[in-house]
Amino acid sequence: MAGKSPLQENAIRPNEVRLGRVSGVFGISGEVRLFLHNRESQLFSGDGSDVTLVSPQGEREVKRLTARQGAGKRILGKLDGVSTPELARSYMDWELVVAETLLPEAGADEYYHKDLIGLTVRTSAGDVVGELTEIMEGEVIDCWVVKGPDGEVMFPAVKAVIDSVDLTDGIVISANIDDLQG
Repeated sequence: MAGKSPLQENAIRPNEVRLGRVSGVFGISGEVRLFLHNRESQLFSGDGSDVTLVSPQGEREVKRLTARQGAGKRILGKLDGVSTPELARSYMDWELVVAETLLPEAGADEYYHKDLIGLTVRTSAGDVVGELTEIMEGEVIDCWVVKGPDGEVMFPAVKAVIDSVDLTDGIVISANIDDLQG
């Protein structure tokens, strides 16, 4: 994946939520490989949904996207009007965004990244670790990056580490912060 360009970043509007990006081309009929922040999302199943694609150069296009599971952890997508590998390749590294109002409500113990970024992170003893500034998506688990007075800390987003998440009161982690940095 190419680095995110300032033009692309500036073209994504404050009321839009990033869903993922086009990460590759699949087959000969113009399908694309998708990196979705929520691989289990049903947003693009069936008839799919309209999505805004934002290019690294800041161009914006609205297309209907349908998606399906591929082999392994792959998610394959079909963009309306894209029927050749060459045309599909032209969408590489385009971000997928939708207006926040079009997202389904998050379920119990589910959160959108946009809701977590900026929350205060504390230990179970009440010590402030810092502010959640980034969510690094991994193949198996995500890692959360917190910046605080003692620098940057990264920890896995798993129940063994995270005691609670409250969108008003912040995040409580159970582990000793020194153990997370080791």
